[in-house]
Amino acid sequence: MVSKPPSSTLERQARRFLETHRGRRSIRAAPPAGRAAERILKPLARRFGVGVERLVEHWPEIVGARLAEWCMPEAIQNAAGNRVLVIRARGPAAAVLQAESRRILERVRLFAGERSPTRLRVLQGATRAPLPDTSKMTKPPSASQVSEGVEQSLETRLLSALDRFGHSVKSRNATDL
Repeated sequence: MVSKPPSSTLERQARRFLETHRGRRSIRAAPPAGRAAERILKPLARRFGVGVERLVEHWPEIVGARLAEWCMPEAIQNAAGNRVLVIRARGPAAAVLQAESRRILERVRLFAGERSPTRLRVLQGATRAPLPDTSKMTKPPSASQVSEGVEQSLETRLLSALDRFGHSVKSRNATDL
């Protein structure tokens, strides 16, 4: 029979074993994904130029608010060595955009740099609807506005009109403060 060493000896041996045979080092944290993507995308952006998503994002700043209401960039195509910006315009606005094409291309060139489109193609059709501007959202109608038109007698219509006038004056005074 094999005799067991005393517990203090076992503890010493275990401690020595653990000191010499520790587990693997902890795994290093993954680098930030943004930094890795930036290393890949920056050279591609320099080589191929600005994408249509970036043009869509800044379109009102590039062409102005009036033209941005009528059209939206759809694609950038390479045709026979020329980069062509394809714009979808609402109905008869295509003629106006065709007339303004030189100015539009100049502004896109200022925004996009040397790899910008050199030609413009305007397609007629419905543009993608922009996201609604939440800052200009209106309040739901008040009870007096809902009851407007429901009144039957002359007296109730007069009271309703006076009530609306009072609310209007109060709202003007609140905005002037």
